[in-house]
Amino acid sequence: MKNQNDEQRRKQLKFERNFINIPFLGFALVIAILNLSFPDINIMMTLFGLFFLYNGGILFVSFIKHYKRTTILSLFLTILTLALFGLSLYLYATANNLI
Repeated sequence: MKNQNDEQRRKQLKFERNFINIPFLGFALVIAILNLSFPDINIMMTLFGLFFLYNGGILFVSFIKHYKRTTILSLFLTILTLALFGLSLYLYATANNLI
């Protein structure tokens, strides 16, 4: 029984490393570089929208695989990304007098 739990934990940590830790670092670098070189709200809105969809996919996969800790982490990250996407949509609407 202990070997099965260790194997499950090892698979969960590998999943977190490959699909959460490394892509989040890459996303942060891309956001920082693009924000410094092209400070355009359309680019940020698009990137946050795509990253929201990515987090939704990670949430779904971690729920299907029964990774409890990863599901809670990805739910939290999905909510934060949704807040960033909503904020960028609001800033876009106010900058273009749509509200």
